[in-house]
Amino acid sequence: MKFRLVGLGVLVLIAQACSGADPVESRKQASAAQTILASWQKTQTEPCDRALHIVCWTASDREFPSQYRERLSRMLLHIQNFYAVEMERNGQGCRSFSLRLDSQKQVVLHEVRGVHPTEHYEKKSGSEIREECLPVLQAAGVNADQETMAIFCNLATWDEKQLQFTHKSPYYAGGTYRRGTAWQLDSPELDILNLPKKTPMIRDGEYGQISLGKHNTIFVGGMAHELGHALGLPHNKERPDEGVRGRALMGSGNQTYGDEIRSEGPGTFLPLADALRLASHPLFCGRLETATNVTTSSLTQLKIQAQGRAIEVSGVLTGTPPIYAVVAYFDPEGNRDYNQTSATAVPAQDGRFTLQSESLAAGKRSVLHIVPLHANGAIPDSQTLSRMRYSYRVEQDGTPDLHSILTRQALEPVVVGRRQPELLRG
Repeated sequence: MKFRLVGLGVLVLIAQACSGADPVESRKQASAAQTILASWQKTQTEPCDRALHIVCWTASDREFPSQYRERLSRMLLHIQNFYAVEMERNGQGCRSFSLRLDSQKQVVLHEVRGVHPTEHYEKKSGSEIREECLPVLQAAGVNADQETMAIFCNLATWDEKQLQFTHKSPYYAGGTYRRGTAWQLDSPELDILNLPKKTPMIRDGEYGQISLGKHNTIFVGGMAHELGHALGLPHNKERPDEGVRGRALMGSGNQTYGDEIRSEGPGTFLPLADALRLASHPLFCGRLETATNVTTSSLTQLKIQAQGRAIEVSGVLTGTPPIYAVVAYFDPEGNRDYNQTSATAVPAQDGRFTLQSESLAAGKRSVLHIVPLHANGAIPDSQTLSRMRYSYRVEQDGTPDLHSILTRQALEPVVVGRRQPELLRG
């Protein structure tokens, strides 16, 4: 395959239609993104042996959960396979995060005993628990500030006789292409082998009366979801045209993971937007930039206009390292960002791009986020991203009202003109 390098020059972005997912267009985007990535990686990166590091943590007065090694290995390998299948379906190759395996082909787990008893810890104890894990990781040669890890916290209570479950475990995550941490939970009844089971019914402290299988769906799906955050993925709900595949992992797909095994729904999938973001992550591409790059992105000649019940965005985008894809998020008010949907675009050479979305929430104020994806795995800094956010609202009939955006665009040349003398004065 012939690769071409896209550097600092102006780019064209070819948008994926949001009204009815076009598999041909999606494949074109996937192929074009891989071409740009491969070209840049050939000269600017080197192979790296990165893996997801797994920590099992327990409070000082608790033993580790029953059969935790075997169970966690099965769950982690299942999640690894989910990502690989979804990356392949999205045209990014059969890629997933690596796991270290021991001689018995079980996932290598780093065991950590906490300083305090169970009563000391709560859901907000993530940072404290992470600090307690650092010496063990360092002794094993793992620099937590340069790696991605998942910490399974033993702060759940499972009553096997009463079939009751509660927990107070940290259960969140965050990260970038350079590093990340996911705080997970473990409990004896969590096992991929239980995913098919419609009985027994158990009492979950948060979700009420549910089957053992659905309980595993929620928490194994939660592991996959929080890992996505540790890898740098934001929330991302499925668009209406994607709904046939089920729910997006980074939306509410943590609650449908494996539903198809029990014939309770189509399950969970990874949208193209998420697959494109993961394509440059060192854990997925197996390559790391040879020198730390300062990312620069510039979005100019921007036009945002209504086209019926759609929003159309056009302009010119430049950046370094090269921008191999762009994700636009359409985030309606309420429910934090769990309801935002995405549209994707891939750079070409001549600079112009057009991006359109019909996945708008009627009767809602919303924000459009434009996120360039750089070939080294980075996204722009928060200040740059803040300049690529645009507020709008959608009428009850679904028609977008872009008055605030048009006002901002009209005033921007004036604001820039006033800033320029200040910059020249230094």
